[in-house]
Amino acid sequence: MIDEMAPAREPLAEEPIPARVVRGGARRPRRMRRARPTVRSGSLAVVLAAAILTGLALAFQGFARWAGEHPGWAVLLGLAAVPVLYALLRGMPHARDLRRAARAGMAEAEADALAATRTAPPVPVDEPADPPTRTQQPPHLADAFPPGPEAPTLAAPFHDGRTAPLPEPEAPAPYATEPYAPDWEPELEPELEPEPEAEAVALTAAELDGVDLATLDFAALDPDTFEEAVAALCRRDGCADAETVGGAGDLGADVLATAPDGRRVVIQCKRYGPENKVGSQDLQRFGGTCWSVHGAQLAVLVTTSEFTAPAEEYADSCGIRCVDGTELTAWAEGTGPAPWGPGATLG
Repeated sequence: MIDEMAPAREPLAEEPIPARVVRGGARRPRRMRRARPTVRSGSLAVVLAAAILTGLALAFQGFARWAGEHPGWAVLLGLAAVPVLYALLRGMPHARDLRRAARAGMAEAEADALAATRTAPPVPVDEPADPPTRTQQPPHLADAFPPGPEAPTLAAPFHDGRTAPLPEPEAPAPYATEPYAPDWEPELEPELEPEPEAEAVALTAAELDGVDLATLDFAALDPDTFEEAVAALCRRDGCADAETVGGAGDLGADVLATAPDGRRVVIQCKRYGPENKVGSQDLQRFGGTCWSVHGAQLAVLVTTSEFTAPAEEYADSCGIRCVDGTELTAWAEGTGPAPWGPGATLG
């Protein structure tokens, strides 16, 4: 009975969905967008009530601050405001009524939103078009624009009355097959052969005793002969027992002799070239053995070269007498003293 008495609902009219035409002639339906629900009076009433309560709370806070500063006026205003507040409270709806109104407004808003989604037309949404297929290629540029006038071509020969034709290039001459022969021959300087070095002179002790030592070139002697020549000088000037003891285990002593005054003489010989000088290291090695090992009372170092300044300083501090090439020549010629002579000096 209830179903028969209820009026029949008319079906909602369906509106055609607009379609969007894309390239290639295909049509696609547009997407639907849901309508947003509207805000009703119930929710608006709740918002207004909250705003009023907030304003009243701020006003009460300001009034309490003012009443603390003016208590008399505050009492008078409080008595006058009591009937006004009572009238307002009587006229305002109760909290229960407000909640009911709010629920009713929310239910009505949901019903309206549901009805809107059923009746509202879809909102079209743009979609990217499909790429053209092989049958839908864009027209070529040559088809879109008509061809222009053709560029003139030059046909050979071309003569315009102002340009002279260039002559044809000549073929290059073939390269000469015969080798190049200059008219003059360079003069080559003859190569100079290096002069052979003079061999060191080797003499024995007996041969040196019969040689005039004043005319002897000490730099031309070999190392062993140089030691024998220094021993021969010692024997010539009063050291009868002078002899060479140089060798692998000489410990820095090449010539041992006894001076005419009875002192034990220890001599080390250094046959160096003019570019090589006797350094302080040679003096230090000789000074470490001549006194303690050989028991020298007079230590002498004789060389065909010169001494460095540090070597001479070390010799002065240790008491070693140094005889360089110039002093050796003077000793052999008799123009200079022997190392133990009265004119001999340290360093």
